[in-house]
Amino acid sequence: MQKTLLYKFLTIGGLAILLLIPLTMIDGVINERKDYRDGVIRDVAKSSTGQQTITGAILVVPYTERITKETSVKEGGEVKKIVKVERYSRKEYFLPEEMTINGDIETEERYRGIYKVPVYQANVTMAGSFSIPRAFRDKKNNPNISLQQPYLVVGIEDIRGVQRNISLEANQETVALMPGTNTHFISQGLHALLPMKYAYSQKVDFNVSMELQGMKQLSFLPTGKFTQVSLRSSWPHPSFIGRFLPKTRTVSEEGFTANWQTSLFSSNMQEYLSSCTKSSNCQSFNNNYFGVSLHQGVDVYLQAERSVKYALLFIGLTFVAFFLFEVLKGLPIHAVQYGLVGVALALFYFLLISLSEHIAFAPAYIIAASACVGLLGFYVSFVLRSLSKGMVFGGTLVALYGALYVLIRSEDYALLMGSILLFGVLAFIMIITRDVNWYHIESGAKKQLVKSKVDDVLE
Repeated sequence: MQKTLLYKFLTIGGLAILLLIPLTMIDGVINERKDYRDGVIRDVAKSSTGQQTITGAILVVPYTERITKETSVKEGGEVKKIVKVERYSRKEYFLPEEMTINGDIETEERYRGIYKVPVYQANVTMAGSFSIPRAFRDKKNNPNISLQQPYLVVGIEDIRGVQRNISLEANQETVALMPGTNTHFISQGLHALLPMKYAYSQKVDFNVSMELQGMKQLSFLPTGKFTQVSLRSSWPHPSFIGRFLPKTRTVSEEGFTANWQTSLFSSNMQEYLSSCTKSSNCQSFNNNYFGVSLHQGVDVYLQAERSVKYALLFIGLTFVAFFLFEVLKGLPIHAVQYGLVGVALALFYFLLISLSEHIAFAPAYIIAASACVGLLGFYVSFVLRSLSKGMVFGGTLVALYGALYVLIRSEDYALLMGSILLFGVLAFIMIITRDVNWYHIESGAKKQLVKSKVDDVLE
């Protein structure tokens, strides 16, 4: 008798393990569809504009330094002096003393097939000032140093996103912007040749206005010794990224506002820039960004992946409910019937992902869950030879599907709610089987194994 019960447990466990095969295949389909979606996003970025990173203004002053070297050469017993003049091209890089960036982001969603990609149009203004040290300004009086025309650099990750409405003012003078950065460490962007007088001016104020198109993400490299960034958008699902989180932020269904502040002490940008320009070690400089990603909430593929992670647990709980009916009600259920119920539960996830690609996730979930509950309730009512028992089983599935939906929709409390659900199910099973005599589970034709209140719970 005990061996028969053990065989039953092993059979049910084996069926649950076998169901991992279709569940793994379904998980593979989800990953394949997600990769295809990501490929669509990359294709849109190739043909349009990708994510944008704006590197704040940098003032570059090129100059040529002449160095005279004198060497002695011995020829025929005489020592001759040879004077050699070498010229070196150098650049001095200045960061803004302070910089303020304001951005207003207008978003829309573009479709390619069944997939949608968030894109934006950002109106960005940058204002600040450079302070050139006296020691460098005095170089104009050095006969061995020849200052050249300075220029201001603004880095833009995808230059295709720059619209026509872009302007620069330096000390209230309008200056033309040209493509390219004339630097080795900022690959794409704009530069503006400034009047020669700015190479030895004490202070240079600037103001840049631009319209920038991008996709999914907008971030900034804070080059100012003190940088303040303010962004505003109607997008309701921002994800703040990078090394610095906003100092203040508000997020609602109407959109978000966010404000960042960095200083030379927190960003260490002066040291990163020096390392980048002298040794071409620019990783720290390029990683010193922050910004916002137009997050799409918990997307359908992530939610489907979450649901599949709970699939084995979900199937296990259903098998447990099936087994309790068998044990407590004395109704023999064949392994094939367990298997058919398990396959129906596994197909729920396939229905879910295929439907959610075309309609919203919540309606897709309701349709897929209703189809599975209806099918299983109908089938189980015949297996258990009782319409009421089939309805009780269907109601149990409705409760489980409801709990699963809450789990996969939650981003912050999924682990907590999952652990509470497991504890509650275990507690329920232990309570209703507390009087079961497992040693005599199959003895006799009459199987009165629990108190009468058990029947009240299951009816």
